[in-house]
Amino acid sequence: MNMAIKRVILANGSRLLREILHRLIDKADGLEVVQEIPNHEELPSAIERFGPEWVIVSLPSSNGRYNWIDTCMAQYPSVRFVLFAPGNSGIKMKWQTSYEEDLTNLSLKDFIHVLEKDLQHT
Repeated sequence: MNMAIKRVILANGSRLLREILHRLIDKADGLEVVQEIPNHEELPSAIERFGPEWVIVSLPSSNGRYNWIDTCMAQYPSVRFVLFAPGNSGIKMKWQTSYEEDLTNLSLKDFIHVLEKDLQHT
């Protein structure tokens, strides 16, 4: 089976979370981390440069409004976003601002499977 490699951008303020996710994704056959960015201001240029299928973002606990995510989703409708919410309140997968799926209770193995699966039919 010839599975296309899915490109992932890790856009997380926490270096520890980026390193954990990078190591986890490196072990998956169908995924590749193409860029790590510490702040969301760099995200649009990274998306333009690498054309990722996924962007994994940890939301800061300080600011309750995340307009930049909605802006990015509108600008790049084919990119799927995984959002780690502050205070352990959940993990959500979103795209095109109209689709949202709760991934909070997935195991790491199931989370990687979600990232690897073919998303053409969604």
